[in-house]
Amino acid sequence: MDMRKYGAGPVRPEDVRDGPRQEKVVDVSVDEKYDCPVLHFNGGDRFTLFQANARTMCRAYTTESNNWLGQVVELSLGHYTDYRGEKPEEKETVLLRPISVWQPSPDNGGMKGAVALPSRSTDLDDEIPF
Repeated sequence: MDMRKYGAGPVRPEDVRDGPRQEKVVDVSVDEKYDCPVLHFNGGDRFTLFQANARTMCRAYTTESNNWLGQVVELSLGHYTDYRGEKPEEKETVLLRPISVWQPSPDNGGMKGAVALPSRSTDLDDEIPF
């Protein structure tokens, strides 16, 4: 019997305190309470995407959630300052970083293969006359 569902849950800072972990996205849903996307991983855990992490996923894999399926992301420990209250308080959070490169394929509107982006490094290689 597969017991993943009994040990799975939301990824929290204590889950990545010992080091980052990589997860493969197998499903995307919407959290009704917070009205935000939730990534479901192949291990059974899930990760709620609030604005900053949702923006990161959109930039890496487009704004279409179907393009997020099969992508690998890294989850690591981060910190932020909470200014609600009498004095600022530093708190822990989970940071998301895209690992895999989105590859368009015929079934998602593109051609199979990595997206070739123009290199900016040659733009600044011109010799400057003095």
